[in-house]
Amino acid sequence: MRRPPFDLWQLLCVRAIAEQGSIHGAARFLNTRQSAVSRSLHNLEERLNVRLFTRSPAGATPTAFGEEFILWTQMILDNVAGMNARARRTGKGENGQISIGIQTCVLPGRLSAFTAEFRATHPDIIFRYSEGTGKRLVRRLQRGQIDFAAVTRRNLTPVLRVMPLWSDRIVAALSTDHPLATRREISWQDLRHETFLIGRDNAGHDFKELIRRKLGETDIHPRIRHHDIGSNRVVALVQNKEGIALLPASWLPLIRDQHGHDIAIMEIRDAGGSSHLEFGIVWRPDNENPCAQSFARYIEAHQPWP
Repeated sequence: MRRPPFDLWQLLCVRAIAEQGSIHGAARFLNTRQSAVSRSLHNLEERLNVRLFTRSPAGATPTAFGEEFILWTQMILDNVAGMNARARRTGKGENGQISIGIQTCVLPGRLSAFTAEFRATHPDIIFRYSEGTGKRLVRRLQRGQIDFAAVTRRNLTPVLRVMPLWSDRIVAALSTDHPLATRREISWQDLRHETFLIGRDNAGHDFKELIRRKLGETDIHPRIRHHDIGSNRVVALVQNKEGIALLPASWLPLIRDQHGHDIAIMEIRDAGGSSHLEFGIVWRPDNENPCAQSFARYIEAHQPWP
């Protein structure tokens, strides 16, 4: 690679001479010797093979090409100053990017509301979102492929930092002509003979564990049918009387917008009250991304909402 025709110090000297009107004034402004400024300008003009200033006892006046070169110099130095400031902000965690994985049963808007204050005070930090199952997101987090993950707080590895976010009530979706659909609420025992339809959006592993925990001690083995489809399609299967579905209550506005009164949403209660999914945001404490470190400090300083 060929050496550049000039360096930043030479450009600083050119700008100072232009602004101060003389080599002597530029040296005083730059707090250096006049000979150093004169030598720097001489070397630059020699390398470019063009004169930038006309010297006289009155000072230094830019040539026609010198005027143009001074404009380029100003742009270059401004860009360098901007790059330096940006690098400093990045190093302090004030500029850059944060990647967050969201479990597919989490509504992105809810997490976005949690980050709103941080985003308002750190406008130069960009958030990038991806989605997946909780298990896959935790693996990506451990590999350093994402900075944070919003997932259900179940079976998380102890090396990760966890901040609770919210609790989401679990409800059952039934066909409107289901015998249980006329009740105000139902119990887990009422569901022991049902076929549970689990979609990929519905925190499948967590729902399966919950079903087995609630019904596993009965003499009836719970019937669980997995489908590699989203919540909306699972609810369509409920309408076709293929089984019932468990949903996070936060999904209800979306489900009702699409299915209206074609399905019945039932509260599930037992002696312990309603069942819930507990969500949290997790991260690696050894993440070296300065922006992620800033966001982690923000998370730790804020109490989760109920």
